Amino acid sequence: MKKNIPLVFLFLCISFPVFSQTKIDSLQIRLKEVSSDQIRLAILDTLSDAMIRANHPDQYTYLDRVITLAKKMDDYDMAASKTRFIAQKYITNNQPDSTIYVVEELLEEKSRFTTKKSEAHLLLKRGAAYFNLEQLEKAVTDYNTSATFFMKSGDSIFAADAYYFAGQVYTNQRDFTKAVQSFEKAYELYDVLGDAQYANYTINELAGLYGRNGFRDKSIAEREKVLTHAKSIKNAFAISYAYAQLASDYCYKKEYEICKKYTDSLKTSLKALPDDADKSELMIQPHKLYIDYYLHKEDLEKAKFHLEEAEKYRLSSSAPEYNETSLLLGSADYYLKTKEYAKAQSQLEKLLAKKENVGDVNLNTKAEKKIAEVFAIQRDYKNAYTHLSQYVEAKEKRNSEIKTNTFLYYQSLFETERKDTEIFKKKTEIEILEKDKQIEEGKQRVLWVALLAIIIIAGAISYYIWQSGKRKREMLSDKIAQSKKELKEFTAQLLNKSKVQEALTKELEELKNELGEKQNAQKLQDLSTIRILTPDDWYTFKHKFTMVYPAFFSDLKKKSYDLTKSEERLLAMEKLDLSTNEIANMLAISQDSVTRSRSRLRKKINAPKGASILEYLEAS
Repeated sequence: MKKNIPLVFLFLCISFPVFSQTKIDSLQIRLKEVSSDQIRLAILDTLSDAMIRANHPDQYTYLDRVITLAKKMDDYDMAASKTRFIAQKYITNNQPDSTIYVVEELLEEKSRFTTKKSEAHLLLKRGAAYFNLEQLEKAVTDYNTSATFFMKSGDSIFAADAYYFAGQVYTNQRDFTKAVQSFEKAYELYDVLGDAQYANYTINELAGLYGRNGFRDKSIAEREKVLTHAKSIKNAFAISYAYAQLASDYCYKKEYEICKKYTDSLKTSLKALPDDADKSELMIQPHKLYIDYYLHKEDLEKAKFHLEEAEKYRLSSSAPEYNETSLLLGSADYYLKTKEYAKAQSQLEKLLAKKENVGDVNLNTKAEKKIAEVFAIQRDYKNAYTHLSQYVEAKEKRNSEIKTNTFLYYQSLFETERKDTEIFKKKTEIEILEKDKQIEEGKQRVLWVALLAIIIIAGAISYYIWQSGKRKREMLSDKIAQSKKELKEFTAQLLNKSKVQEALTKELEELKNELGEKQNAQKLQDLSTIRILTPDDWYTFKHKFTMVYPAFFSDLKKKSYDLTKSEERLLAMEKLDLSTNEIANMLAISQDSVTRSRSRLRKKINAPKGASILEYLEAS
C-alpha cells in the first residue's frame, strides 16, 4: 500500500509542545496519541531510525512493531528495510541461523516488493550468515545477486559492499582471479563515491592477495598507495596498518633492513593511536617483526625480549588464540636457535594442530619444514621424513597453485583489455616461477643431503658418547677397586694399632706391680684418655668406607631407626665381616661391650634372634 503523503506531511509539520524532551521521548509520546495506522507507521519509521542512530536499548522492540504494522499496511519494502537491522543484530550476536530465518521469512513475500533494492538488502544479510556458517557457495551467490540488484537500483555504495564481501568469500575459496575482480569492482565504486576508508580496506585486501600468490612487488606497490593516502588524510590507524603490512612483505622477501625500517615507523606511529582494542591488537605486530629481524641477526637476547613483549600483548588482546598462531613460528625459531628442541617441537606441533583453521598456507609449509629439522636434530628420523615429505608436497602444490593463478590473472587482464602494459610480464612471471621451482627443488636436494649429514654426524656423536661412557665406567671400576684396597689397608692399620694398644696395656699391668700405687693410678688415668679410633681416624675410615659403599650410611638413615653414631660404626664393622674381637680392638672396648651393643641394637630394630642384624636392616 502506498503511503498517504498528505497525512505524513501533516505529521512531520507538527511542533511538539515539550521542548525539554528528547526526539525519541517526543516520538514515543506522540505515538500514544494517534490512532491512524498510517500516521503510526510514519512515526514508528522515524522513531526506529532515531533509536538505531542512538543505539537505544528498545530499538529492536520498535523495529518489530514497524515490521508488523508495515506488513499489515502491505508496505513490504519498509518491512524489508527494517528486517535488515534485525538480521544484523543476529549476525553481530553470532546467530547466523536466526539471521537466515528472519530473512527467508520475508523473502517468501518478495513478489510484493516494489523495488529490487529491498530483496538486495536481505540477500546481503543472508550472505553474511552463510559466510559465518562457512557455506561459501551460497554466500557468494547471495553477494553477487545483491550487487547486481543494487547496481540496477542505483545504490552504488551497497553494491560496493556486496562486491567487497564477495571478494572475501572468493579469497577463502582460494579463487584468486575472481577475488581480484570482485575487489577491483568494489574499489572502483568506493573511489567514485569518495569513501576513502573502504577504498583503502579494499586495496589492502588486494595487496594481501597479490602477496600470497607470488606478486610480492605488486603487493608492496599497492600498500605504498595505501600509506600515501593514509598520510594525506592523517588517518593514524591506517598509517600504522600500512607500515605493518609493508614490513611483513619485506620480511617475507628477506630484505630485513627495509623490514626493520618500516617496523620502526610502525612502532612510532602506534604512539599516536588512542588506547583501545585496535591498538592492543596492532602492538603485537612490531614485536613479531622484531623477533624475525633479531633472529636473522643472531641477537637472541633481543629476540627473547620481543617474544616476551608480544606474548604480553597477546594475552591482553581480544583474540588471544587467534593472535597466538602468528607467534608460534617465531617462538619455535627462537627455541631452535637456543637448542631447546623440545620447546621448539611443542610450538610447531601446536601450530600444525591449527592447520585446518589457518588460511596462511606459507605459514603451515614453513612449520612442516621446521619440525622436520627439529626431529632430525633429535635423531627421530621417522618423524623427520614424514614432515619433510609433507613439506615437499605442500610446497609443490603451492607452486602449482601460484603458477595457475598467475596465468589466470594475466589471462583475465588480456580478455578484459584492462592493462595492456602488464601482459608482457605474463611470461616473465611464469619463467620466474619456473626458476623458483627449480631453486626449491635444489633446496630440497640440499635438505636431503643435510639430513643425511645430520644422521652421519649423529651416529659419530653417539659412538663418541658410547666410547666416552665406556672409559668413564672403566675409570670408575678402577677407582672403586683402589678404594677397596685403601679401606682394607686402613682397617689393617687400625687392627695393628689395636694390637699395639693391647701390648701397651699388658706392659702397663707389669709396670703396676713394679711402681707404686700412686704412679700407676696416674698412668692409668693418662691411658684412659687414649682411643685407637679417634675422631680423625673415624673420619678417614668413614670416607674410605663410603668410597666403596657410597649408599650405605644414606640407606641406614632412610630406615628411620634413629641410629646413633656408635651404632652406625658397629654396623660398618659388621659390613666388613670383622669378628667381635676385631671390632672390640678397633673401638678400644671390651668384647662384652661389643656383645651388649649388638644386643641393644637388635632390640632397637626388632631383629629376630639368630638373624644377622645387617641383613635384617638391608632387607627391611
